[in-house]
Amino acid sequence: MATRALEKEKVDIYDDLGKCVGRDIPLKALSPLYNPYMQKVLDLFKRVAVVDLGKLENLIKTGRAGWETSVGQDENRMPWYSRDLPLVDRSSEIVERMKERIEKYGDGEPLVEVTSGGRFIIVRIPRRMVRIAGSRDPALTWTAVALCQAIAETFNMTPETDPDGCNMLKGAVFGRYPQSPELPPGGPVSTFLKQSNAIDGLGSGFKGIMVNHLVALSNKRTFDAVALTTILEQAAQWEMGNAIGWFERYQLLGSAYQGFNANNLVLDLIRENKEGTIGDVAYSVVRRAVEDGIIKVKRTLPSGFKIYSTSDYSLWNAYTCAGLLAAVVVNVGASRAAQSVSTVTGYFGDLLIFETGGLPDPDAGRVEGTGQGFAFYTHSIYGGAGPGAYTLDHVIPRHGSGFIGPCIVAGMCLDSGTQLFSPEMTSANYFKIREKLPLIHEPLKKVAEAAEEIKSEIMKG
Repeated sequence: MATRALEKEKVDIYDDLGKCVGRDIPLKALSPLYNPYMQKVLDLFKRVAVVDLGKLENLIKTGRAGWETSVGQDENRMPWYSRDLPLVDRSSEIVERMKERIEKYGDGEPLVEVTSGGRFIIVRIPRRMVRIAGSRDPALTWTAVALCQAIAETFNMTPETDPDGCNMLKGAVFGRYPQSPELPPGGPVSTFLKQSNAIDGLGSGFKGIMVNHLVALSNKRTFDAVALTTILEQAAQWEMGNAIGWFERYQLLGSAYQGFNANNLVLDLIRENKEGTIGDVAYSVVRRAVEDGIIKVKRTLPSGFKIYSTSDYSLWNAYTCAGLLAAVVVNVGASRAAQSVSTVTGYFGDLLIFETGGLPDPDAGRVEGTGQGFAFYTHSIYGGAGPGAYTLDHVIPRHGSGFIGPCIVAGMCLDSGTQLFSPEMTSANYFKIREKLPLIHEPLKKVAEAAEEIKSEIMKG
């Protein structure tokens, strides 16, 4: 469909209580290319780095540095290089010195903040650096270098006065750099997104974040977590070229209905099947699509079985992706165990195919194929690795068009602690960091509000 049609095609956006938070929103206003709130979120994710001073203090005190995995970080112990530096107690001094190096390039906004207690420092890289960068790596490199200089000055460490201490500090922050292609996993300096040389696949940069981190950043609010994940997933689809031309409307409709609860479809399906199964959700999707005129009976077999067809595949796909999310919420909501996310994503499509006589399943088979692979990896090969431990760009969950990640995140929001890799275990710090990032609070509501602000301009074409 032409871009002009996207300006006229409208949806209403509803929150998780069924309240309309955006009415008659042009589909185009829900695109990351135009929606100002989405752009602010994407800008934030590229610019933010977090320093765990508590962890760094312990690493330097025990002489640990240079590991290459996120677990078993004990293979390099050098206690003879250790230093007892009270980094947390003197965090305010470190922050002030980091500000001197970073904020002078900013636009007047605070770029370096410390959380209460002094353990975490949150850094935003200046926008002018991000504009000239060829990647999102400055969030790591600027933060790491400024941190090392600030600590060295605070504790009077120089190559002349304390060369071993300087080397220990650098090793604890940078790992085996440059032997390793990236900073150490689980290190004291981290970013929301992976650095560019650790991402597998063109345009996958915004997918380089762990599911559990998104759960924590959303404070386990399911619809907010889905909206935040959708912003990142759909930005990735645009970045890799999957939303251009033929597929623009396909992506925008799918993200609107699944990610932003357009026309309250997801919540309606959940309410209708709150005591049902994923099969009941599939039946509801078909019934709703018939009622809304999206699919119709093509022919009826002698047995009475109906074969359906559609003249609007993109809208049918949006309904199926909304149904997929609703099925995950219904299933995990009943079991309170996120392990079933892979089951729903792997088999919900089959139920729709059987019910419609062959209409395409969510994302034209990509969801089902990915879901079955995801089931194998979460239940077998990794010995039961939880869905929340995966990053969205992982070789297994990355193969959809942005409609799988929101379902995995939703499942982990509803999990009641059954997972070994729970958000509280892998992402506890992100619950605390979230308090300093009000921009990402209530993302579903803010997407709709931003769309309301620009819809008159969008309608002009």
